[in-house]
Amino acid sequence: MDVIEKVLKTEFLGRDFLVWLWFKSDTNDGIIDLGDDNTVELWFDGKVTLQSESDEAVETVTCSGINPRLREARFALTENKKVTKASIRLHIGDDEYGFTLDSSWLNFGSFKAPKVMQDDNDDPDGLFYEKAGLIEKAVATMDTIFSIFIKIRVSQEWKSRELPALAKWINRQIK
Repeated sequence: MDVIEKVLKTEFLGRDFLVWLWFKSDTNDGIIDLGDDNTVELWFDGKVTLQSESDEAVETVTCSGINPRLREARFALTENKKVTKASIRLHIGDDEYGFTLDSSWLNFGSFKAPKVMQDDNDDPDGLFYEKAGLIEKAVATMDTIFSIFIKIRVSQEWKSRELPALAKWINRQIK
């Protein structure tokens, strides 16, 4: 099986991950528990792309705006459209990151890390490594969140607790 076939076979996980992230961030006031008394704040940041596929065509809906509820996007979820891309804002301690996350490959796009303060006497290599460290911090955090999601997704908890709560959240928001 080549890489493309593997992606097509498992791409539902990325879509499930994005909608689960949206649900968790909305129902927990943006707080995601990473365990070991460690939390981060994560928000969907105004732009969500959803897609449905049928035998006839692919339908894509992109919702953007400053309304964090994104009612039209939630309505699209009730129409069996899946989240394929989302703009996300992540707070880790005092650091704020902004990026888009793609569901097929879980690629980061438009990545914006916190500014590194530059002093005229600073070593340019040091600035580069500090910026790289900040980016790594956000990527590692998202890896941890994805790991938490996968553990839930393959457990009995997914069907017994998470999926019903997710469906209730989607339907509650469109009324």
